[in-house]
Order: sequence, then structure tokens, then C-alpha cells
Amino acid sequence: MNDFDFYAQGAQALCDRGVKELPHAYIQPEHERPSPASLVRGKHMPVIDLSRFHGDGRDQAMEELRFACESWGFFHLINHGFPESCMKAMLEVGRQFFELPAEVKMQFFQKKGTGRRTRYGLSFNTEDNRVSDWRDFLSQPCHPLSDEIISTWPHVPVHYREIAKEYAKNVRALALRLLALLSESLGLRESFLDEAFKGHHQLMVINHYPPCPQPDLTLGVTGHTDPYGFTIVQHDDVPGLEVMKDGSWYAVKSIPNAFVINIGDQMEILSNGRYKSIEHRAVVNSEKTRFSIVSFYGPSHDAIIAPAGELIRQKPDQSADYGEILFEDYLREFFSRGLDSKFYINSVKIEK
Repeated sequence: MNDFDFYAQGAQALCDRGVKELPHAYIQPEHERPSPASLVRGKHMPVIDLSRFHGDGRDQAMEELRFACESWGFFHLINHGFPESCMKAMLEVGRQFFELPAEVKMQFFQKKGTGRRTRYGLSFNTEDNRVSDWRDFLSQPCHPLSDEIISTWPHVPVHYREIAKEYAKNVRALALRLLALLSESLGLRESFLDEAFKGHHQLMVINHYPPCPQPDLTLGVTGHTDPYGFTIVQHDDVPGLEVMKDGSWYAVKSIPNAFVINIGDQMEILSNGRYKSIEHRAVVNSEKTRFSIVSFYGPSHDAIIAPAGELIRQKPDQSADYGEILFEDYLREFFSRGLDSKFYINSVKIEK
């Protein structure tokens, strides 16, 4: 097997091979490389306690949610009611998948995906000149949760489909609660975002970041914003997520059994820019493997997304800052640019 074949098997293959120096394809331009010295210190990402929305502290909790979405676009979510056993089981079965022989995982390999089919993806770019990310991943659609969709998921490890199905069901239940709360926090009727998302779209991605020989030269995931409505993220205890805040990178600390929620591009459009889709990235390390389970939640592909008319009419001098767009067209254009598309949402903004 030549070097190209090894590189094309992804980050784990390189790690297993014991490479000491990164191939050129993985080396980021100097201005994009992670720099621990430049990380923001002393700032804490907001923490939203979902249980407070049912008691006397509801008004204060709603204000905190509103602040988190306007100022950060990110927040930790605690006391969310998601079964802890389900979270642990999904993380473990995800680890087991990436421990499978390469030939088993490669049965799901696709160079590019649309979010409508299960896909095993590799970090090595074989079709363009963009820098490769130091990660391998498994992506699978989760809505509607039909037998047809589940049959495309991996059948190994044992119980993978059973555990992933239960996880996806719990994610959807949590997402629907968040949709209602986000609607209310914007001053809209509770069902607004649910209706705007139309049939809904749910995609789960398991990210696998193996130890990297030169982590200061590369990234696990390049800086980007998420093209969906919002994202529900479960991390293991290995740090790696960084968020852009006020022009600097902020390292996100893990909170046991918490999710990280971030606002996506479609929520920024629907809120007419009030809620922010913020650039974020993942860094890697030389000692530990890191995993994250990322659930993207957003509109159905045939939904037309535009600023909420109710928000425009709330103020006499308010006007739409974004044009309307078919979500399928947005996704197609977003992924055609790769994760360098962090500025794609700007093309939807209306010049004034």
C-alpha cells in the first residue's frame, strides 16, 4: 500500500501507522493554527438549567436563554431530562464502531454526502486543495425514524441500531422542547419554529479525533458555523471545542452530563439576526482520543426560511436583514464550499 492509500484511510490509519510528522495535506496555514497562548481566559459560557422553566424561576431562565442566544450563540444545557444511561451507551457504541477493522467501516464510506444517507467520512481530501481535518466521522440521518432509514445504519457493533434509535428519539424530544422555548424567548408563539421547520431534519454525526503527532499544526474541525437550526452536542471528557467570542477563541470546558447547544445559520435568519450563529472549531491533542456526538436539527429540505414576519412587525422601523432561501439550496451551497463556508450566511444578508 502506497502513502496515498494510507492517507486516504483517514486520521486513525495514520495514527495506527505511527506517523511522527503530519502529511502536508493536514497542515493548516499559520494564521489558522491553534494557539493556546491566545485563548480567552476567565470567560464562562452561559449555563441554562432546563428544569427552571417549570418553576418560579421561569421568567429569569427565559431571560438567561435569550441572553445566551444573543450574546454567545452557545450555552451548556443541564437538567435536561435526557437519560444518562442513553448518553453513555451511545458514546460507548460509537467508540466501538471506530475500533472496527477498516474494511468494515469502509462499507459506509462516501467522499461527499447530503445528510440523507449514512456516511463514513475520512479526514483526507481527495478532490480539492483545502486542508484536511484530523478526524474521522460517521454521519447518519435520524428523521423520520423509519425502518428504511435505520436499515442504512451500521449493524455492528451489536446493538448499535437499537442504541442509536433510542438516542435519536431522545434527541428529537429535547429538540422539540428547545424549539418551543426558543420561539417563546423571541416573543413568538410557542409553535412558530416548529411550524417554520416544516417536516424537520435531524442528523447525527459521531466525530472521532485520534491522537495527533503535531496538534499545533492542524485542527480536528476547521472553523465554521452550522448551517442547520441548532445543534445538540455531547462530548466526552477530553477538551477540544473552541468558540469564537469577541474576535478571540474561547476553550469550552466540559460539564458532566451536560449538552452544548449552539445556534445555527437558519435560526439566525429566522430571528433576523437577533440570535447569532457563531464560528467554532475543534482542536486535537497528542495523547488522547476525543469523541463527540453531534445532533444537527433544522428545517426539512423543502422548507423556505426567512426572517419571522412577526419580528419584523414588532418595531416600526424594523426591516428584514436576510432574504428568503430554500433550505435544500442553502445546504447544497454551504457544503459545496466545505467548512470554509463560515461566511456563507453573509451572502443571504440584504445589503442596505
